Amino acid sequence: MKPGVVVNGPDVIYGPLALLSGTFEEKVAKAARMGYRGIEFMVRDPAGLDWAWVKATIQNAGLEVPQVVTGELFGADGLCLVTADDDLYRRAEERTRLVIDLAAYLGAMVNIGRLRGQLRLLGDVADPYSVAVERLRKVALYAAERGVKITLEPLNRYESDFIPNAIEGRRFIEAMGCDNVGLMLDLFHMNIEDASIEEGLRQAGDLLWHVHIADTNRRYPGSGHMPYDSIFATLRDMNYQGYVSAEMLPLPDPDTAAQRTIEFLRRYIQSDERR
Repeated sequence: MKPGVVVNGPDVIYGPLALLSGTFEEKVAKAARMGYRGIEFMVRDPAGLDWAWVKATIQNAGLEVPQVVTGELFGADGLCLVTADDDLYRRAEERTRLVIDLAAYLGAMVNIGRLRGQLRLLGDVADPYSVAVERLRKVALYAAERGVKITLEPLNRYESDFIPNAIEGRRFIEAMGCDNVGLMLDLFHMNIEDASIEEGLRQAGDLLWHVHIADTNRRYPGSGHMPYDSIFATLRDMNYQGYVSAEMLPLPDPDTAAQRTIEFLRRYIQSDERR
């Protein structure tokens, strides 16, 4: 397992769950000094970014980019793929394809959580689930052509009306029929939706490609009552080799939250291990 941290990208002014302060260069440098192995960044519109500069900034710090996070496509611009608004859907699909192009350039995966939208937004259609499957399949096929993996994120009931857990995530992925789609499980959402976080992780099985960490209050680990000993024991039993990345409220401030998280993760992850 490898420790990662989510930060706001150069084009995101405010992402509510990102850590570290300063310019993008300063965030990358801080992440490296703290001992993180990877930095995943929230993006809004890749068209306005200097892709070569972003890549060089991260590589020069000795970090990887496990995935690009799309939450602010929805949060800042209201874009979503599952909607009855044809123009909104068109713009969301175009922007998502551009994010996939950026991820291909960086050698990263692409996370899809809030960006997928909600079934209720489709209005009066006969089979909204099938519409959602087809729309995300189109995105996944575009990604597959570019060698990019998609990590589908189950969300709690207050943020989405479909795919709340790993079982439903596997069901959706099976319906898509795309082998470049896996699951990203977020402990905060699992704490709301799963009777057992450990069992939820096991249910994801070989489709568990990425993990986001936060405590039960969505703050840094150790500030709530998440059962971390058994969670990390489960991940070890599963031989999970991917990233465990900090995505949480930046409290008491972005840098302190990032520092306390990496100190906590060192209990479970050898951050200087090179695989």
